[in-house]
Amino acid sequence: FVTDATHQPALERQLAETEALINRSTTAFEERHGRPMPQDNVWLLQRRAEHAALAKLLDTLQSTPDRAIQGAGCGAAPTGPIPVRLDLDHHRRNRP
Repeated sequence: FVTDATHQPALERQLAETEALINRSTTAFEERHGRPMPQDNVWLLQRRAEHAALAKLLDTLQSTPDRAIQGAGCGAAPTGPIPVRLDLDHHRRNRP
């Protein structure tokens, strides 16, 4: 993955849209369930990771506007599988 400042407007739009999506979805969840979306919600964790990656990429672009950034400027990519632990019973334990 390589990008440069010519893509900054699109990346800024994606960042704003991701933030709006998180806000809409967490608000809708709270209205539907009467409680905030859990912080360990898989969907929420992934959207926040996307938001953080876009923010870091934009910061890197702004600090070096005259050069392309390889690897999204977000550090080294994982070299193997990333373990994910799903607690399928968590929602049952935390119901009022």
